[in-house]
Amino acid sequence: MLSIAEVLQRPLFRHTSIVAGHNGIGRTIGWVHIVDIKNAGLYINRDDLILSTGLGLAGTNEKEREDYLQELIQHGVAGLCIELGDYFSQLPPDMLSVANRHDFPLIVFTERVRFVEITQDIHSLLVNSQLESLRNLAAFSQDLQRITMRATDVRPIISALHRHTSHQVVYYSPSGENLCMPNTNPSETRKTLALYLEALAKDPLSSQQAGVLQLDMHRFILSQPITSLGQTVSYIGLVISGEKISESLLMSLDYAAKSVTNLLLRRMFLEEQRREGQNHFLRALLEGTLTDEEQAQKQISPFFSSPGSFVCIAGIASLHHTLLRYEENRMEPINQDIILLVRSLLQKQSLQALLMLEGTKLYMLCVFSRKHDAASIKKQLQAFIVQFEQSLLHMFGSDTHTTIGFGQVKTRITEGKASFEEAEETLKINQILSGHPFYQDLGIYQLIPRFGSKERISAFITEHIGTLLEYDKEYNAQLLETLRVYLKHMGSKQAAAQELFIHRQTLYHRLEKCQDLLGNDYLAQDKRLCIETALLFHELFFKSVDYPV
Repeated sequence: MLSIAEVLQRPLFRHTSIVAGHNGIGRTIGWVHIVDIKNAGLYINRDDLILSTGLGLAGTNEKEREDYLQELIQHGVAGLCIELGDYFSQLPPDMLSVANRHDFPLIVFTERVRFVEITQDIHSLLVNSQLESLRNLAAFSQDLQRITMRATDVRPIISALHRHTSHQVVYYSPSGENLCMPNTNPSETRKTLALYLEALAKDPLSSQQAGVLQLDMHRFILSQPITSLGQTVSYIGLVISGEKISESLLMSLDYAAKSVTNLLLRRMFLEEQRREGQNHFLRALLEGTLTDEEQAQKQISPFFSSPGSFVCIAGIASLHHTLLRYEENRMEPINQDIILLVRSLLQKQSLQALLMLEGTKLYMLCVFSRKHDAASIKKQLQAFIVQFEQSLLHMFGSDTHTTIGFGQVKTRITEGKASFEEAEETLKINQILSGHPFYQDLGIYQLIPRFGSKERISAFITEHIGTLLEYDKEYNAQLLETLRVYLKHMGSKQAAAQELFIHRQTLYHRLEKCQDLLGNDYLAQDKRLCIETALLFHELFFKSVDYPV
């Protein structure tokens, strides 16, 4: 694109003078027209440079001249060139005043020129400029194709767009892949990204089509959404400072957006292939067919960047969709969104994992190099659980929630099956008694699956505290709760009475009744251990009579 300032440097404009609208000499010229009539609206286009002998304005009054200039300005004309001589020896002050008010360049030829030579000269420049722009776009397109074929990261595309346009490029993805190019000032980059996100939120159409969004008082961003499989997955934008947006700039941004789309689709395809491999590995592990540790280490290595052998811990998340339980066709896409969320949150905690979704259960095999200890692994997983629950609340509100159970850290990958079994047991307990996401923290509850059946557990409860249960059922005496609190406080009557909000004499009376029903030796070590275990088991079954064992 040519500007008026550039055109004024051409040899055919050596006998010209800009007499008004000096601030508009940066305007770009799209074409040149010779127009010598007063009502020129039907014959002009935006960005035209008008050449005139002044014939159409000869004999006009101030109002007619103002209307003429206003019509050109409203049509977005780049500027007006008038030849002095036959009709004007100099331009009237009223024309200069209107042009200055609107920064509309008003140029005079002080000597006679051949307008046809001017049009030929400028048109050849415009055509050559357009051809050069198309060649640059073609080269840019080829560069993007090469990048897309060999990369799986959007960064090279962002960098190429910056080199091609010389504008700052901003890339925003709700999944957390946010970039600025160049990134010379991290704090300024964060500010720009925040302003971009805010601008996107203000404009509902920005997720559907390209447009110009305002960042601050001086900067705008030419933004374009990136869609994949019918969904807007990210946004790419060029930061501009109010200058005219050329078609070349629009096409460059569009080319880059399409390349990012292709890259994301390719990444999705590769990820799907990778996920199939992960699923095959996890199914083999769960089915117990993966027994050779050396072979297991070899099979799992390609999924992760870290070299060496791995330790592992298994986890299972049960996904619950409160409002969508009658809309099964919407369950799968929501679960896939949750998988992407889990993957990104694990990465945020520097955790590597194989993931597999089966129905409403998400299986996770987190792997670590052997230098990690169990305590640090647990700390990372605790942070992940908190962020996961918060993110689900942010994404879906109360419609979707999850319960998670993790097994114990295993030093061999083939022991991942045992960790998954522990995770399953932990999940069952955590669904009833929330706040127990780790198998190592279950304590006595680890014994429940060893009983083999619910009937055996029920018989154990009846044998050791059945008399209290029957008495409470008949008289509502609250003996069971009294004994639980009393044992929790290691036999401190004062502490137990305070927690139960009862008088100490009332506590004495209840404990005497417990002794009558359970026997004088109920506080002996062996018997007390069984009673406390029965109390814990009863609490679990009291909260869920359908607990599966």
